[in-house]
Amino acid sequence: MSYSFQQWLLFFYIYCFFGWCFESTYVSIRKRRFVNRGFLHSPLLPIYGSGAVVMLLVTLHIRGHIVLMFLAGMVGATALELVVGLAMEAIFKVKYWDYSNQRFNYKGVICLSSSLCWGLFTILLNTFIHKPVEEFVLALPTVTVTVAVIVISVIFLCDTVVSVKVALGIRDMLDAKARFQKEFAEVQAQLSEQALEFRKNWLEKREQAGERINMQFDTWGERIAELAGAAGSRIETILDVANERLNALSKNASEKEKEEIRILSGLGERLRKLKRENDSQTEKMAYLKTKMFRRNPTATSSRFKEEFSQIREEQLRWYERRRQDKKKKKS
Repeated sequence: MSYSFQQWLLFFYIYCFFGWCFESTYVSIRKRRFVNRGFLHSPLLPIYGSGAVVMLLVTLHIRGHIVLMFLAGMVGATALELVVGLAMEAIFKVKYWDYSNQRFNYKGVICLSSSLCWGLFTILLNTFIHKPVEEFVLALPTVTVTVAVIVISVIFLCDTVVSVKVALGIRDMLDAKARFQKEFAEVQAQLSEQALEFRKNWLEKREQAGERINMQFDTWGERIAELAGAAGSRIETILDVANERLNALSKNASEKEKEEIRILSGLGERLRKLKRENDSQTEKMAYLKTKMFRRNPTATSSRFKEEFSQIREEQLRWYERRRQDKKKKKS
């Protein structure tokens, strides 16, 4: 049986929807909450639609041979999954599905159990599923098929553009987070080094006030050390207290020492600026990014493992705050 281009497209969208129903149901049961599964916002999973079309194409002339159908579908769909998975990870720096915990996997993108499922699905598709779908599509008037394909294609393309933009935004956030952590650590190290040198010079000149100054520096140093494990608004609080200690020291300082204190304060402000830039990046398109994380709860990033985990937590905390704020407004 040969199909027109529009019919192939309609088959693709139908199996995208069937795949979304299967994945969303499966993941929702496992997570015990509804999960709108997939890369797109709409109820369509392109990997399933593409997989079904590939299975149908590679088995067009062997539908009477179950073993050949199984092998052809398994190889074809696995190859598709591999290419799409590696391409998405290369572009977006994120694995939107991850089989790393499965035996006999390759780069977490494909695995033996998934390939066997593709082969089994090929047999089910050709033997049971596709026949009623085929009858339904072939029974539709050509005009109806064309209109349906045009409408769904417009929705699909718009959704793809938005979803790709969000995925690229997540990739940019990962890059920004990695740069932030690196620069934050470098500035903090400079701050600690400058503080130790300043403390040494100050105490050598003011031995009579050593105990009081030593205590002030110890408190200040403790605050700076806390920055390593700090997050969110706590960084601002720590820097505020540290600046109070520096201001207290500057009251009895010479002009040269005040300049050294200004250098320390400047490094502290650099940390504050880095933190605010990071917060701004987190807030940017936060709602859409949170939805992407919630739709893909098993997504990972091998290149930005730590940063990806942090961003996911930040976005989900943002979502929870937003949900709580809505509850307060309603009450």
